[in-house]
Amino acid sequence: MVGALALVVATALVLIVALALGWNNPRPSGPPDWDAAGLPRRLEAPPNRSVVELLGYPGPVPDDFILEGTMAAVSGPDFNGYGLAYRALGADRYTVFAVGSDGYYGVLRVEGDDVTPLVEWQQFPHIRRGAQTNRLRVVCSGRSCDFFINDEYAASVEDDGWFQGDFGLWVRSFEEEVVAVEFDAVRVWEP
Repeated sequence: MVGALALVVATALVLIVALALGWNNPRPSGPPDWDAAGLPRRLEAPPNRSVVELLGYPGPVPDDFILEGTMAAVSGPDFNGYGLAYRALGADRYTVFAVGSDGYYGVLRVEGDDVTPLVEWQQFPHIRRGAQTNRLRVVCSGRSCDFFINDEYAASVEDDGWFQGDFGLWVRSFEEEVVAVEFDAVRVWEP
């Protein structure tokens, strides 16, 4: 009985230490293969509109990648969206992983005026609200993409859309006010 209890306590301690050291967090360990130029950059979305700015990844865009960015809404209402566009075939055809200052996140495929949620907007406790900085990470391997917010796993998607394309910045105003977001860094690792 005492031996079994000791084993349970030891296992729990190992798990706690592993989680504290980032066992659940697949952050890249080496330097990025690409840092977006011209950051920090402020991007504004007009009332009830979205804006995407492609970053112009040099050379062939990888099918499999880790995309990470840090950003914060700096003005406008809390009912907004901002994040990272990926696999963008143009400013009107891309996928975006976004958070809002109100604590919600979503994954959306945008094709012109058609927006298809791959992950519906939903609350997530690890989103820093208001004007605080959030770190978003997209890890894609083929059709499968995993999403992390502030180093916490949020969702996975099996995406049957296109598998290549540029990376970019995305901001959305859902109200009659301009939303401004400052993007501090965007990096890409190629596995």
